[in-house]
Formats: sequence, structure tokens, C-alpha cells
Amino acid sequence: MPSFSPSVGGLSPRYVIMGFLYFRPMHGYDLHKNLSSDLHEVWHVSQSQVYSVLKNLTRRGLIVSIHLPRGRKRVRDLYSLTDQGKSDFIRWLHHPTPVSARSIRVEFTSRMYFASQLSRELCIQLIKEQAEYTRAAITELNSRYQWIPPTQLFNRMGLELRIRQLKNVLDWVEYTWPSVLAVESP
Repeated sequence: MPSFSPSVGGLSPRYVIMGFLYFRPMHGYDLHKNLSSDLHEVWHVSQSQVYSVLKNLTRRGLIVSIHLPRGRKRVRDLYSLTDQGKSDFIRWLHHPTPVSARSIRVEFTSRMYFASQLSRELCIQLIKEQAEYTRAAITELNSRYQWIPPTQLFNRMGLELRIRQLKNVLDWVEYTWPSVLAVESP
């Protein structure tokens, strides 16, 4: 199991965009539309940000685009994942989310969104691994908390808040997600 990392920086819609492309090639506009409809409470991404991410992914060799004529002067790009992009996405999909309330809300929910389109077994595996990873983080933070002297009130308060947040996150992972999986798809 990876060591606990409290990092919350670096959340990028890169893998979410790659996730949509994993299932089928799409235009940038359609990617933004899907993101805005299917994950609008999770990600707030402008259309220009989607195109910026697409440009970056193309530069890194994770996606390719073909130019499709549209009208007299306009050209639309159709994006698809390369083999390297598919491997990168699958690796991300199977990796535990860093343990912070924000990362879990954004990244774990995104992983579950795509995993639910692949297999129920993958969803169950991700839930179990994330719960284990979160429990380990809570244990580590509790251990650190015990070593903070009572005179360092604000350090204790800050760490106690993180512990309480992660306990709520763990409750959400363990109890909410299995009930979501129990509901039959339409």
C-alpha cells in the first residue's frame, strides 16, 4: 500500500478527459458537454480549459486528433486516445486517490464514474482499496495527534479537523458507494 500523502494540489481534469476518450473518440465541444452534464457537481471546467488539456495531451502523445472539415472554413478535431494514453488512463483508474476530502470528492468520484462503465468488480475493488487507504491515513494522523503537546492548540485543532474529515470520507466511501452499486442500472 502506498504511504499516506496529504497532497491536495494537482487535481487536473486530464484523466477525466482521457476517460471519456477511452470509450470513444470525441470532439472537444462534446467532451466539455459530457463533463458539464455527467460530472458538473464534481468538476467545473471551462471549454477553453478542455481545449488546453487536449493540446497538452496531444503534445505528450497521449491522444491524437484528426481534422474533419465542417463547412467552408471550419475544421473540427476528433480526438482519440493513443495506446500509451489508454495505458496511462487504466493505470490512473486503478491507483488509490490521495487521502484528502477534496481529492476523494473529485478524483475518487471520477474514478468510480469510469469504473462503473467497465465492471462492477472493479468498482468493488476500488471501494475496498480506498477505504483501506483512508483507514491507514486516519491511523497515521491519530498517531501524529498524540505527539502534539496540548500547548500547541492550533496544531491539534488543525489535525483534529483533518481526522474528522477523513472519518466522514471513510463513512462516505464505505456506506454510500456500495448502496449506489446495489441500485440496478436503467
